[in-house]
Amino acid sequence: MKQHHEVVIVGGGIIGHAISYSLNKRGLSAMVIEKQKSGRKATRAAAGMLGVHTENSTSNGFYHFCQTSRNMYKELSRELYELTAIDIQLAPKGMLEIAFNENEKQVLAAKQQALPNLEWLEPRTLKEKFPMLGEKAIAALYMEKDGHVEPTRVCEAFKQAAVASGGEVQEDCHVWTISKPTDSFTLTTDQGMITADRVVVATGAESGRWFTEMGLSNPIVPVKGECLSVTSNNIQIHETLFCQDFYLVPKQDGRYIVGATSDRYNHSSHVSAGGLETLLNRLFSVIPKFREAMVESFWSGVRPGTEDGIPVIGEHPYLSGLYYATGHYRNGILLAPATAQLISDLMMNQETDSVIQAMISPERLIGVGSK
Repeated sequence: MKQHHEVVIVGGGIIGHAISYSLNKRGLSAMVIEKQKSGRKATRAAAGMLGVHTENSTSNGFYHFCQTSRNMYKELSRELYELTAIDIQLAPKGMLEIAFNENEKQVLAAKQQALPNLEWLEPRTLKEKFPMLGEKAIAALYMEKDGHVEPTRVCEAFKQAAVASGGEVQEDCHVWTISKPTDSFTLTTDQGMITADRVVVATGAESGRWFTEMGLSNPIVPVKGECLSVTSNNIQIHETLFCQDFYLVPKQDGRYIVGATSDRYNHSSHVSAGGLETLLNRLFSVIPKFREAMVESFWSGVRPGTEDGIPVIGEHPYLSGLYYATGHYRNGILLAPATAQLISDLMMNQETDSVIQAMISPERLIGVGSK
């Protein structure tokens, strides 16, 4: 393993490899260090939704950040395929957020007022277009431009594209310490010591220690999520369905991803019987026909949430050269492209959006009590 690098990115999920690709293609050599195999944690557990509008209800800076990132996927899909021959399976079929009671309908109505580019669907239209929903759905918003990708494919494509652009990857390598005794950072790993001009922390739900050890409060809230996939030859759904307590994502290979439970501060890796029961009951209550479907697989993952619900992206407020790209919760797939672009812009002293940067910057963690 080479001893010195311009940039070392700690964490080999979709965020880490997206940053590596962005930096390397812009001429800044970056290396990703991952303690296991790439994309095996939150990335592998994700359904891959590009849910700009399911994650936002107002047109603020974070909404526009999400929108920018989603829009980048169209060009990235072509670009990554040309470099790696990996199809990230971008599915721009749209998303449907559904209301099943008056309170949920009012929430959707308020969202439609704030984001008027969304199509409002009344019960009769819903029944005509989506008869499998039955009589319970009383309103919905159709989000035409939102879709989904296949997370593991995106992560692998970013990884291979970064290497093709001059980057490096070191897997099965644990980083024990990060320090800055001189102008360079020193990283102690189980495969030896390396140095770097700059370091990016992109370790997801395990990022907390890299805040407290660097003098900041720990904003990371681990959130365990359980998912399952089913297949059925008798059901044809092309749009992603998003309900208050579950979602359904149709994949190109015929699977339907059903997710996800949400259990804060739970680091466990097992899939619970109760979690699966909860998801299946929610699914059956909306689309009973899925009772006939075959369960294909089930899994769990721990997502990196934050105390304020906003990711932490940017440079350490007083330790120059240390950057964070973490805390994306269930938006890691959606925000990977824009996160990578922002970190690259910051490192290369390019102009960035001051509004979104103020919202997501690590500076907000100064003076907040540690957990």
